[in-house]
Amino acid sequence: MSRITYSVKNVKVSLTFYMLVLVLNFFSRRVFLETLGNDLVGLSETVVSYIGFLNLAEMGISVAIANVLYAPLFRGDREQVVELVSLLGWLFRLVGIVIGAAGLIFAAFIPWIFAKDIETGLDLGMIYAAYLTFLTTTLLSYLVNYKQNLLVADQKGYAVAKVFNLCLIGKVLLQMALLRWCGAGYLTWLGLEVVFGVVFAVWLEAVVRRVYPWLHASVRTGRELVRKYREVFAGVRRIFAHRIAGFALVQSDKLVIAQLLSLSMVAFYTNYSIIINRVTAFITGTLQNSYAGVGNLVAEGNREKVRLVFWQFNAMYFWMGGTLAFAFYRLINPFIVLWLPPERYVLFSGPVVLMLVGTLFIGVVRQTVQYFLNAYGLYHDVWAAWTEAGLNVAVSIWGCLYYGVAGVVAGTLLSTGLAMLVWKPYFLYKRGFRDSSREYWLTLLKYLAIIAGVWFLTDWIADWGWLPSVKSWGGWAVHAVVIPLLYAVLCGGMLWLVSRGMRDFAKLVRKTFS
Repeated sequence: MSRITYSVKNVKVSLTFYMLVLVLNFFSRRVFLETLGNDLVGLSETVVSYIGFLNLAEMGISVAIANVLYAPLFRGDREQVVELVSLLGWLFRLVGIVIGAAGLIFAAFIPWIFAKDIETGLDLGMIYAAYLTFLTTTLLSYLVNYKQNLLVADQKGYAVAKVFNLCLIGKVLLQMALLRWCGAGYLTWLGLEVVFGVVFAVWLEAVVRRVYPWLHASVRTGRELVRKYREVFAGVRRIFAHRIAGFALVQSDKLVIAQLLSLSMVAFYTNYSIIINRVTAFITGTLQNSYAGVGNLVAEGNREKVRLVFWQFNAMYFWMGGTLAFAFYRLINPFIVLWLPPERYVLFSGPVVLMLVGTLFIGVVRQTVQYFLNAYGLYHDVWAAWTEAGLNVAVSIWGCLYYGVAGVVAGTLLSTGLAMLVWKPYFLYKRGFRDSSREYWLTLLKYLAIIAGVWFLTDWIADWGWLPSVKSWGGWAVHAVVIPLLYAVLCGGMLWLVSRGMRDFAKLVRKTFS
């Protein structure tokens, strides 16, 4: 299949599962909050954030291996693919051992970390049960599931998406049923996390064997290949710094809120962040195959084609980002009121929601630049990663002390905005495209002006009073269809008029689906 065919297949599979999982998450979160309570739900989310810290031991090895895999996959060199997967298996076994050891050491500090919550009645045994559960499922991804990286690099991410999402749906449905109708508790909920982690590992291994019957990777062989593939390690140190920044952006908010506020506030914050994370996860998951596609494209060396695809992606993501951000702004608070019982949520103020909208927008539009940075292997800006992470944590802690959740959100928005909208594009043009970034800045200003103008126009039209009230599910559903559609049409039309990238993207869509 061609690069475009693979991308379309990934989009179809990811979109289908995204809609299913999104609907399921809304039902399941309400059930979990009602049966387990805010503290236990907040505990799970906080523990996952701490486990994310341990995941830094991976150091970006999978990304480094993927960058080296693009070329042999493009050539069809099976021997080198087997060697690289073997090397990945050996490296991930080491990572798993390090994470396991670090996890056990970290466990000794749990009574101190959660001291405030233990004093208010949270059982220490439950905290350890949650921590060990998520530590176990994390270790499975390194010791067993490492071959999924080959599927992703080979533009077959849809196979991983199918297995992962089917396991996720089965797990959540069973958790909901046992909690709601069988009187099960938190330990049963955690037990199912482990059971389905094992199911995913076994199922994924079967898929890899079916797709690559010739793949006879060996962890022992991987150990012997370390010197042969020194280029893999050349970029690990740089990628590691970027992973730290990524952790700081994704996980640190909940940790700051948990330590300076409460586990319940983590749950309230997650009512909003879960929507943002699902949207960005959908974007990255649906188009994850594009990472490999862009990598193969860069490997071909066609400079003109690389720039054409870059501007197609850029126009698409700005259009999608503006539409999703506006829909989130208009719909999120009314949705939470309808979604959860009053005692299970706290509504954030307009300015806080607007800052969350900004983080959502940046999380979407950053994808294009990130695709091409990965494809070119550009991780040299280590200082930028450390600066981004440090700025995010520092502003979040200071802001949380003085302004609560609003300060935490502001820290994330400031650090991601400077890194993703200012520095990263400049770095890509300078080191990747080897050209002036002037055209990017002019296009960025043009896109932002259109997005802002359409935002105010659509907001004004939506307030004419012609739409039903959002105080019922029916009224909210009408808003959820009409408002994003109206914005998407207006914004898409304006971008099509002024952007060649948008016109090329529209032609590509027509050609693909015609």
